[in-house]
Amino acid sequence: MSRPTTPQEFRRFVARHHPDRGGDPEVFRQGVLAWRARQAGTADVVFYRKRSAPARLLHRLRTLLRRPRFRAVPPTERRVR
Repeated sequence: MSRPTTPQEFRRFVARHHPDRGGDPEVFRQGVLAWRARQAGTADVVFYRKRSAPARLLHRLRTLLRRPRFRAVPPTERRVR
């Protein structure tokens, strides 16, 4: 039995060996345990650095300037009702 090493391989392994789809429960259990053991130390943790006050102000200003502004429609494009 090959042990899955990537998420894509794990999905393929589960699709092939899941007991509800006719696979061997023992092979499935061993594969899932191996996957969990491999994933135990690789949790995705993301750290965000808090911006300083001037950096927060600049970020807010840039965000405001990127927003779409109201565009006045020239008289030639206005609809006449």
